Amino acid sequence: MESAFAELARLGVGIQLTPGNLPTRGFREHVAASGVITRTHHGFAWRERKTATWIGGACAVESESVHPPLVGDQLDWRTWFERAPRRPILEVMYPGYALGTGDEVERAMDEGLALAVDVSHVFLQLAQGAMLARTWQRLQRYDRIAEVHVSANLGRADSHRPLAPSTFGLGWAVERVAELPVILECYMHKLSEQQRFDQLGYIQRSAA
Repeated sequence: MESAFAELARLGVGIQLTPGNLPTRGFREHVAASGVITRTHHGFAWRERKTATWIGGACAVESESVHPPLVGDQLDWRTWFERAPRRPILEVMYPGYALGTGDEVERAMDEGLALAVDVSHVFLQLAQGAMLARTWQRLQRYDRIAEVHVSANLGRADSHRPLAPSTFGLGWAVERVAELPVILECYMHKLSEQQRFDQLGYIQRSAA
């Protein structure tokens, strides 16, 4: 965790803490002392590589944003969500997950839920016929968006590919930079440091 954090901290921007890295002793204190702005996501835990996000229909983590459950694992999670004193931000997903279809995203907006809009997930829904264009248009105007996530894919799987000028939703996402956290979710560990700066440039130049 500490090594991955140090690499990304050199970029001079905030960091989303996500599951997957081996724990480092004292990592929470290290992050606090660094002064880097962070956000926690999904099954991240300070002392574990990954934790279960949903258990028995209840959210079991304190991350700021989470993926809703898989369709087969929902166990009436909405009942828990409606009663929870602290609700996490729910991420717009792709088929197979709750909030993975346009109808479910429409319902979430009707209910006024705080959403993390991942434009790559929206692209998957559109490419797979799970969302209509009018739902995407409504989502872009939705006033309860709390985060925006950006990466690229080919419309078949959530592959977290690097951004390109033609990446779906990129123009809309960078318009949100001044008002919302916009999180670059391409697989940075596969890129050189220069390529990482280049990826940030797609957002920073467009925002300027």
